[in-house]
Amino acid sequence: MTRFPLTWPSSRCSLVALMTLFVASCASSTPAPSGAKSATGERDTAIVHEPCEKDSASAEKVDVNGDRMPDIIHVKKDGREVCRVVDLNLDGAIDAFIYYDARGAERRRESDFDRDGRADEIAHYERGAVVLKERETNFDDKLDTWDYYEGTRLVRRERDSDGDQIVDQWWQFNNPNDEKCAVVATDQNADGKPDPAGVVDLCAESYGAPKPIAPPPSSAPPAAGASAAPAGSSPANAASQPAVTKGP
Repeated sequence: MTRFPLTWPSSRCSLVALMTLFVASCASSTPAPSGAKSATGERDTAIVHEPCEKDSASAEKVDVNGDRMPDIIHVKKDGREVCRVVDLNLDGAIDAFIYYDARGAERRRESDFDRDGRADEIAHYERGAVVLKERETNFDDKLDTWDYYEGTRLVRRERDSDGDQIVDQWWQFNNPNDEKCAVVATDQNADGKPDPAGVVDLCAESYGAPKPIAPPPSSAPPAAGASAAPAGSSPANAASQPAVTKGP
């Protein structure tokens, strides 16, 4: 992948039915992930940096903190801003590349959150609103998580948890008031599909789902030497009964 430049240029040096229906919902109006599946089910997980000509003659550089290094660069073409490069915390390293459509609305953002000079997240926008975030979460420089949004809400997630380029987790966020609540299906037999036995509701108890019924007490015989209650007596008074001993 193309790395982010680590520093700015300066004068010194010039990123199961329920789940079957859920998976089918992937064919919604949201854009397909840039790493689309191949014929074998593998997804392209490469993180590709979209060019932003920050060193072009038309680029407008802004030094916010007076350190003689640009903190914002506006890249323009035909008088219109096409992308922007920003150092959000003014530490001299690029944090994000932001791209704009013909109307001036944001269409794409590449963000580097861990300061390693590589994008960790690529967010896609339609009419200025985020619809998809492609994320790298385990520091292997490959996409592994795809988050889909409707309005401003995260509604579903696809994840490659083992790094084999095949999605093996499907998340459906079913509580609009709590992003931590989701129904999660997993592929445990590696067939590329959610398994009926691999569906978990992360917040079932919070809205009154029945708890598992406790198994009945064990009917195993008492251990050797333990006292037994006479027939017809209750467990409560069993301890008060005299112990039965064998004769000589």
